[in-house]
Amino acid sequence: MTRNLIAAALVAGLAGVANGATYNDAIGDEFTGAGGGILDIVSMDVTNDASSISFTFTLSGDIAATNWGKYMVIIDSTAGGDTAGNGWGRPISMASGADLWLGGWADGGAGDGVENRGWDGAAWQLNGATYNGTPGLTVVKTTNTITYSVLLADVGLSVGQTILFDGFSSGGGGGDGAIDSAANPDFSVFGWGDAYTAGGSNPVLSYTLVPTPGAAGLVGVAGLVAMRRRR
Repeated sequence: MTRNLIAAALVAGLAGVANGATYNDAIGDEFTGAGGGILDIVSMDVTNDASSISFTFTLSGDIAATNWGKYMVIIDSTAGGDTAGNGWGRPISMASGADLWLGGWADGGAGDGVENRGWDGAAWQLNGATYNGTPGLTVVKTTNTITYSVLLADVGLSVGQTILFDGFSSGGGGGDGAIDSAANPDFSVFGWGDAYTAGGSNPVLSYTLVPTPGAAGLVGVAGLVAMRRRR
């Protein structure tokens, strides 16, 4: 009885663990001081479990106090993709071809949100949005972080897959570009409307969705229980 309870507790604890990676960016690598640091990306964290993936921006400034920043993730997940644009039509592109776009905003309280847009081979389509109540699509904000989470099924991703991506900060204007790039330690642009391409001559980030540590842990727990029973 005790062995079964211990095994069950270990299984429950391990199953919720997610994998992840942290990508640090240079501080102060943006041409404008507007917003008091809310456009300055300090780092990005990416985590996944068996059903979802999350992207967290850490910013130099207080995005709870200054609430006009926009934060976006561009992703190349399959062959092909849009090499000229993105889901919001801003002057941002991906050299290898963008398939997915998470575009969000930290406008304060219930005004925070994120959209999930995908490239269908001809145009960008809205596949989900927090304002539409899309299941599993969430935005969480703290003083200097904002996190987007989306179901793997809703972005066509699966465990074992490797994606190329970059994260950007931007202003409230629809023509504002990538003011800071999480992948680029140098200035990404020198003006609000300047164009920026992730990849090509600019760096890009890579992440592999791997099984959660819980999966391996379950095997270990099963083995321990079996050994105990043999004894």
